[in-house]
Amino acid sequence: MRVHVICLALNEEVFITPLLQTLYPFCCGISVLTQYDRDWYGNRVTPDRMLQTAADFPDPEGKIHLVLRRWRDQSPALNSEMGALSAWPAKGVQSHGCPPEEIRNFHEPPDYFWVVDADEIYDPETVPAILEHLRKSRPRGMRVWGCNYLRTWNRRLPSNVVRFCQFGFLKPGVRFTHLREVTWNEHRLRKLLGILRLPDFAAKAFGFITCPPEVGIFHHGCWLGSDERLMAKARKSPHESARRSSWLAEVDALPWVSVPTAELPRSIREAKWPDGWIE
Repeated sequence: MRVHVICLALNEEVFITPLLQTLYPFCCGISVLTQYDRDWYGNRVTPDRMLQTAADFPDPEGKIHLVLRRWRDQSPALNSEMGALSAWPAKGVQSHGCPPEEIRNFHEPPDYFWVVDADEIYDPETVPAILEHLRKSRPRGMRVWGCNYLRTWNRRLPSNVVRFCQFGFLKPGVRFTHLREVTWNEHRLRKLLGILRLPDFAAKAFGFITCPPEVGIFHHGCWLGSDERLMAKARKSPHESARRSSWLAEVDALPWVSVPTAELPRSIREAKWPDGWIE
């Protein structure tokens, strides 16, 4: 099964190496999408070394694609790259050097797109089980549960405090309509079924599944670090709630549980983080 990673990243130098190290062995390609020095609203931001770090990452198999473009919304950014990779660009092309079969194989569309933000870190020990669940189920899309962390990797928010589950895998041809959502009709059907007091089969009706958390989850580092980092992230966030003046205080007020470093995934334990991000 061919899986191509698509990663949106803006000023994520601290996350990009752990992400690439974790996902590289499990995919046929990785597209890192960035606006470099602009946020979603066209405002100029000071770029860090994320783009250079990704370009310097060891890539012996030629999997990593760096895409620097201007966008105005997260969904079109993801859709444009998925569309480009699904277009069979090598069909009917006459080679000027490489064997035609090699060109066709290089541009063959994946079976699934694996969509991540740069701060979504997977556990390499559970990735094979996640991909096997995807291979056996063959849905149009699969959601994945995520755990959020507050200020450090050793403070995890319980799932009953912040429920975080979003599409991580999509078949080619399925498009995002808002952030990491695919269709509002699923939510409309779920609401109707609730009103009628019928079993909720909305996801199944659209060909979607959710990866069981016991199979695998991802670890979300969006709320790690200092006030300065979190407020800079909030200013460029596509989520309106993150731009409220009270947002940081609301986040810090959330209850969390302590997680010993030894119990964190290897991809987190062994990575290099800023001071204070891990015990």
